[in-house]
Amino acid sequence: MSILLRSIPVRSLSTGTSTFPLPPKPPSNPNILKQTHEQGTSYGTIVIGGGHAGCEALSSSSTLTSTLCITQKLSQVGELSCNPSIGGIGKGHLVREIDALDGVMGKAADLGCCHFRMLNERKGTAVRGPRGQMDRDLYKSAVQSILSEKSNLDFLEGAVEDLIIDFDVDGEKVVKGVVTNTGEEILADAVVVTTGTFLGGTLMCGLERYSGGRHLRDSEAVEPPSNALSKTFRGLNFDVGRLKTGTPPRLNGDTIDYDLLEKQGSDSEPIGFDHVRQFNGLRLPNEKDFITCYKTATNEETHRLCLEYEHLLPRYDGAEGDGMGPRYCPSIYKKVQRFPERTGHNCFLEPEGINTNIVYPNGMSGPYPPEIQQKIINSMYGMSETEIIVPGYDVEYDFINPIGLKHTLETKDVGGLYLAGQICGTTGYEEAAAQGVVAGANAGLKSKGDEREFIVGRDEGYIGVLVDDLVTKGVTEPYRMFTSRSEYRLSLRADNADLRLTRKGVEYGIVTDDERVEALEERKREVERGVEALEKFRLFVSEWSEKGGDKMGGTFSSSKKKSSVKKSAHEVLRMPHVTLGDIENIMKSEDDKFQSVSLNSHDTVEATVKYSAYLHRQEKDMDSWRKAQGLLIPPDIVYDRTNFPTLKEEELQLLKKFRPGTLGDANSIQGITPQGLVYLQQFVRKRGRK
Repeated sequence: MSILLRSIPVRSLSTGTSTFPLPPKPPSNPNILKQTHEQGTSYGTIVIGGGHAGCEALSSSSTLTSTLCITQKLSQVGELSCNPSIGGIGKGHLVREIDALDGVMGKAADLGCCHFRMLNERKGTAVRGPRGQMDRDLYKSAVQSILSEKSNLDFLEGAVEDLIIDFDVDGEKVVKGVVTNTGEEILADAVVVTTGTFLGGTLMCGLERYSGGRHLRDSEAVEPPSNALSKTFRGLNFDVGRLKTGTPPRLNGDTIDYDLLEKQGSDSEPIGFDHVRQFNGLRLPNEKDFITCYKTATNEETHRLCLEYEHLLPRYDGAEGDGMGPRYCPSIYKKVQRFPERTGHNCFLEPEGINTNIVYPNGMSGPYPPEIQQKIINSMYGMSETEIIVPGYDVEYDFINPIGLKHTLETKDVGGLYLAGQICGTTGYEEAAAQGVVAGANAGLKSKGDEREFIVGRDEGYIGVLVDDLVTKGVTEPYRMFTSRSEYRLSLRADNADLRLTRKGVEYGIVTDDERVEALEERKREVERGVEALEKFRLFVSEWSEKGGDKMGGTFSSSKKKSSVKKSAHEVLRMPHVTLGDIENIMKSEDDKFQSVSLNSHDTVEATVKYSAYLHRQEKDMDSWRKAQGLLIPPDIVYDRTNFPTLKEEELQLLKKFRPGTLGDANSIQGITPQGLVYLQQFVRKRGRK
């Protein structure tokens, strides 16, 4: 039984019995994507699904070979199924890397952006995360427009019921194409499966359960699940499990008392994600229409309601009925349950676009019955009169344990079959899109007969960290990217994604845009010139101190002998509180002809200098723990804050649970960060010396 989104009677704390109206339909957006597949046509690659993983797989594959997209609704290609945002901590790095490889997401995000903030702005460049709030309709239109311009790409509206499997000369299984819901057999050299939450999907709201991959946001219809394909994977003996995710209710923004809430404005200089746009000095196109977000929070009454009605929450197939959802994007019930000492949890109210009154309450997913969701929302500050337009719901779906994949995201058991996105156990648009780039590129290479493999190393990008974690550690809960997952995070920054990856994309044939390559080369030259200028410019320590204060003179400024020593701008910039802007102001005062580094390269020059002294130590630490994989860990170690004050709570819980016998065993546990392994190694060695 499906939820009828416009006919659920609810009891609002302020308005009595009412019904949820349907949200207004998005602006007329005539079908940008047309069905172009002709029966009997075969392809290099077939991509199943038009979500974020699917779109990137289509983009990278079609650059290399003829590619077909098969998806249930062409109008839904590029849809933001849950939160209307792109980027964030760790995730923003992935988007910049996707863009560096000429993917879709970064370009579409800039075109759909209606609010932008650089998260962790006050911290080091390595952990700053660009995040853009999206206008849902503008973003989806941008994705579809970008894909529609691909000359090597066909579209078919339909569903895939089965895979065509054959055997190669060595007797190994290989995929040869797909069978659609109309019975058509379409042949291909490679198939990329990006089914998202549709693989065996079950939707849940309260105690109601019904088949589906997701609800359409502008109607009461449910998009059907991919149950036949789920049976195919089980029949091929893949390791299939169940994960869940949820989406919160959508609110009527006209019924929120914004005067009581804290504003969350955009940055004054939003930089976006598209490297080419940034290089050309273009502002984000919707900047003059940017929206304002707001912040509220739960309270003790909210928490009481969450616990009082927990018996009305769904029972899931996975995790003994509790369901296995994302640890870092938990439901409001899970937050209340896990942190009973907390009296409140933040909720960010994010409008879903420029011309809509629909608001997304970030942090408030929880598939209670609709009338309970209404009570929970009305218990929050500034929300006593707020009306729910569409109730939230959960979806539980099948995933394939990615430990059965190669680093190319090709399955080990079936040649030519690639998986990407939530089917691999990840959560989030950005993680899915990153996998899509890799799977699509490798599918395209295989179909061309190119034996090279497109693999991003852990030292090259967060895409590499993501894929390596998935295929070497597997998944027990939805995987989300954080900067802490990388042992190379000082060099893997959002500001230098193009310098790290664009040339690699050119080498493998997935970056063919001359303007992008030209932008890369010019930026590379500018960064080199900027660093060289800092190395050449020198002043006495006493002069640095005179012009910039003690933060530039340091301890040398108080010593007459040492203050007569000259130091380069490069050396001074490495001091903790000195910025590139500070240095450039002094350089300008000494040389009228001095040209500051452009805004496009400013952060990269500063970070290159700032982190130069730490990169050697970073490599030394990581080399040390790699050599210590066999180091025995005493079984009586107590994993608590006293012994490990710097470890995350999640890491302590995992170490307590699994009690690894060696450092190598600890490394195989999903959720233990590279830095956590360094701390563990140091603790064990220090204890052994006592």
